[in-house]
Amino acid sequence: MKKNFIAAFVASIISLGVYAQENSFVQYQVKKGDTVSKIAREYGVSVSKIFEFNPEAKEGIKEGSFIHVPVKNEGVDQQVLGKKGKLHQVKPKETLYGISKQYNVSLEQLLQWNPLLKTEGLKAGSKIIVSKVSSGRAKDVTGKYKSELNYSGTLSSSKADTIKDITNIYYKYIDVEPQSTLYGLAVLYNTSIQRLIELNPELKQGLKSGQKIKVPAFGYVDKVVEITPVIPSDNISEYTTIKVAPKQTLYSISREYDLTITELVDLNPDLLTDGLMIGMKLKVPNIYQVVNVVEESTGEGVEIVSGYADLSTSLYKEQRREIALLLPFNVSRLGSNVESKLASDSFLNMTLDFYLGAKLAIAEAESLGLPLTVNVYDSNETKNSSAVTTLVSKGSFDNADIIVGPFFQANVAKLVNNLPNREVMVLSPLSNEKEVSSSQLVQSMPDADMQKKAMIDYFLQQSNVKLTVIIDQTRTSSRQFMSKYFSQVKVINSDALDNIDKTLVAGRKNVFILDSSSIEAANLLVSKLKRRVKDFDIQIGALDKGDVFDTMEVEFQSMIDLKYVYPSVTRDSSMDENSVFQEAYKTAYGVLPNRFAARGYDLMFDVIMRTFQKEGFKSTFKYATQLNENKFVYRKGSDNTEVNTGVYILQYTEDLTEKVVN
Repeated sequence: MKKNFIAAFVASIISLGVYAQENSFVQYQVKKGDTVSKIAREYGVSVSKIFEFNPEAKEGIKEGSFIHVPVKNEGVDQQVLGKKGKLHQVKPKETLYGISKQYNVSLEQLLQWNPLLKTEGLKAGSKIIVSKVSSGRAKDVTGKYKSELNYSGTLSSSKADTIKDITNIYYKYIDVEPQSTLYGLAVLYNTSIQRLIELNPELKQGLKSGQKIKVPAFGYVDKVVEITPVIPSDNISEYTTIKVAPKQTLYSISREYDLTITELVDLNPDLLTDGLMIGMKLKVPNIYQVVNVVEESTGEGVEIVSGYADLSTSLYKEQRREIALLLPFNVSRLGSNVESKLASDSFLNMTLDFYLGAKLAIAEAESLGLPLTVNVYDSNETKNSSAVTTLVSKGSFDNADIIVGPFFQANVAKLVNNLPNREVMVLSPLSNEKEVSSSQLVQSMPDADMQKKAMIDYFLQQSNVKLTVIIDQTRTSSRQFMSKYFSQVKVINSDALDNIDKTLVAGRKNVFILDSSSIEAANLLVSKLKRRVKDFDIQIGALDKGDVFDTMEVEFQSMIDLKYVYPSVTRDSSMDENSVFQEAYKTAYGVLPNRFAARGYDLMFDVIMRTFQKEGFKSTFKYATQLNENKFVYRKGSDNTEVNTGVYILQYTEDLTEKVVN
């Protein structure tokens, strides 16, 4: 499913590059009984046009799949437009910005519905489309794609007086009554089991009658309100029916009603056959609650759980924010054989995985009612070239609060050096190299030295440790690193491993960290030490996640016995396969997310949450955050660059996975 989605997505990019000057598109989800001819008749276009922009449709269309249906802007009479949208006659001195505010739409939507505005500009007396009547069909959260991939996904702000707009969370204590369950308490107090356990770690040992525990009470920006549960009587239904609103997704609905997507589908089997459609009625749990104002509050408190900030508890929705996302789709170099390119181009696949993860983060931001605009651009980049300077010259980032990308650090440096706005922040999403020093730069990927520091510090913070670092003679940089930061730690050459077991000391923790590319050295270290674990406290580690220990020549059980640890920027195996993110990704694309998809989601969601704090993105560097696989712990470097120091220390376990130990 994911492969088909990506192929269709890339094909649509190529097609739109030819057609975007004179057409708009409807993204249509194929229903049971649909044919290309039927869809063409419904939208008043030719079958050949649909095939032109959906080549794969020539092999047939499948129920539930999406196709792009072209809808011309020019030559459409008033009656037809009346069915598909609303017209506005441009008055003298009117601007696109003024029109967008008048009709509560984004500038990008106006350009999307009226492509000729890009080339001819806004002319007094002309008529432009200012709104579109919903087709009643599900739409991709990121809307329609254009040749420049400059998508503005405008997420409407929420109303100020609904229970969904709660932005501060407070807590109160309750006494657990007999026969209570965690699930029942979560439903009664409009929260989740995970949140209850976060508030009350002791609940991991079980729930006890008479136990006093914390439960959330919720607060608006200017006052705190308490949610008082009311147990439904027997004649009140356990479920209620909702009507799917525009822009809602399975993911946003599941979050709102504290369900997994699987549970939502189980309650509504039609979702499997019909998909999610605007106006569709869904069965959801009926949450009973009475809201009582209990006290005033002037704070925007950020909730801290286990040392990490939950910035979703302090969102500030009064000001629209804009984020630019630069991704190297490299449309101009794709060619016509997209399937072949996808099969052979690992960089393109990585880019698309990152993008798909970021899309889910945008969808969740939509469900939170944030007034956000996300512009997606094709950075058209390689390690030595990019479209960055062209995008800057076009004013693409003039209104951006933060720019995420490009991927290559040399292009990040080029962007920072060319930006006319010295206030906008640039976040490097994937590279751990450093090409430029700037107070505008946020380095979101911990570099190699940061990982090494985390590994050494992990052991130095423990008591009674005898630490030895073993380094290949050829690794000059590692020796310089140890001399600069950890001169007190003993360093030996890898050629001294023959007698390493003779250095063991009873009564202390003997730690050996190997920094080598030699499988022979790794195998020798393990074989020398594994025979002594019964007599001594021994642990081994590495300064980076290399392949030297991940080889068939090194016995895995020996690695477990020696409690092998290594630093990592992700906690790959610890992500719960039943998590909301995993389920949402699998529902959308048919497969579980890989580390690049998880990175795209984690990074984009974290950026959005930080951007929507009252004092803005820069004010949040004091907070450490953690999502599915990544954590973000920013510290200002000596060059004023903000650097992520969030590194995990992972250890091999008996069940053949890694666990986080720091």
